Amino acid sequence: MNLGAQLFQKQTQRLVMTPDLRQSIELLALSTLELSDRIQNELLENPLLEDTSSDEKAKTPELYSADEVRSIEKTNYLKETEMNWGSSYSIENPRFMDSEASDRNQKYIESSTVPQSLSEHLLSQLRLIELTDEEYYFGQILVSLLDDKGFISISMKELAKETNVPEKDWEKIRNILHELDPIGIGARDIQETLLIQARILSPENKNLHDLIEHHLSDLEKFDYKKIARAMKLSEEEIMDNARLVKKLEPYPATVFQVSKPDYIIPDVMVRDNNGDFTILINDEWLPKLEVIKDYKTYLNAKSSNEDKEFISTKLYSANWLIRAVAKRRQTLHKTISAIIDCQREFFLQGINFAEPLTLKDISEKTKLSESTISRITTNKYVQTKWGIYELKWFFSSGVKAVEGGNTSSKKIHDMLLEMVKNEPEDNPLSDQDIVEKFTEQGIDIARRTVAKYRKILRILPSNQRKKISMFKG
Repeated sequence: MNLGAQLFQKQTQRLVMTPDLRQSIELLALSTLELSDRIQNELLENPLLEDTSSDEKAKTPELYSADEVRSIEKTNYLKETEMNWGSSYSIENPRFMDSEASDRNQKYIESSTVPQSLSEHLLSQLRLIELTDEEYYFGQILVSLLDDKGFISISMKELAKETNVPEKDWEKIRNILHELDPIGIGARDIQETLLIQARILSPENKNLHDLIEHHLSDLEKFDYKKIARAMKLSEEEIMDNARLVKKLEPYPATVFQVSKPDYIIPDVMVRDNNGDFTILINDEWLPKLEVIKDYKTYLNAKSSNEDKEFISTKLYSANWLIRAVAKRRQTLHKTISAIIDCQREFFLQGINFAEPLTLKDISEKTKLSESTISRITTNKYVQTKWGIYELKWFFSSGVKAVEGGNTSSKKIHDMLLEMVKNEPEDNPLSDQDIVEKFTEQGIDIARRTVAKYRKILRILPSNQRKKISMFKG
């Protein structure tokens, strides 16, 4: 047996992920807004790229939050009341507004509300309490430790160790925080904040305190019988106290959280012209990229090898980006066209006519790989006459219909939601009841499938929905 080293040839195939290929793949998954940011960054970093868009090019669609809308309405109102430069400023002294315009402007200023942050709200209350400078400083520190839900996760023992300040001093200020508005702020968790609120708002109701302190997990499961046995009370008394718990705030800081609006700019718009669909890729406002034509002037005989290498690298990068953006646009158009072909009835008649669709279906239709289809439909939205939908929405499995064919699971979800929404509160539909209702409408669906879809839609079982309806009463 020869164990010596030998030379031999072997032919193999393997996929090498080059940097360009990796970047092209990443580009496919970007939304139009993300692509815009990527292009802007490249324009800043690559001196050989230029934006050749005209000054009159389409700009990014303007989106406004609720506060901005109110501001626009106020501006329009000012225009309607002729509050312009001529009426706002006196002729004698153009630098100062006349009294009428000044009074009018002051009313608008006073009517404009500036939301106060939670920390400002708490500190303003602490200033009204007789505290020493040191205690107020401790209060500032505790306020700064609040998380988004209004809890302080760090223990006072740990804080005392880090600051060399006795634990009882920190607990004293934390207890003061608990009684400020919103009540229960600065607690360790949901259970503690609910208990604090219950003790302050209902000091005499010891059963309520006991319910929160020792039976909260069972209360979350609506297990009134178990709680009633443990507390030696009737189920009606437990339910009465449970209604009181419902009125408490589990996350005290949520009242002061300013919700940020989620803006969506559709990447594609589909127009229906009597069954003839037009696809509009919404990227007209993106920069139009070109390579600077006189880049060759930088590559003269006097240029150093380092300069030539830099220019060549940037030239390659610029050309690659231009090709990649064009390829992304072509792939998106081809994918949307295939989705329209497969979901034609949806685009014509609406959501109830959505058909089952898989990535493989579109892959076979476009001759693109499933991974490419998956990436090009990620973070992308299409505007139809039925609303704006994420492209991933169109892909769903199917459920067999009694008369043959398949029904989209998306349609099943909507039907299931509608059934639960319209069910009698005192007699909710069981999974078997829902199966029978689907059968009546010609859809063959198993009970376990209903249970699975119910969990996906976060719909509780019928017995818990019934308890919730009793809970509301």
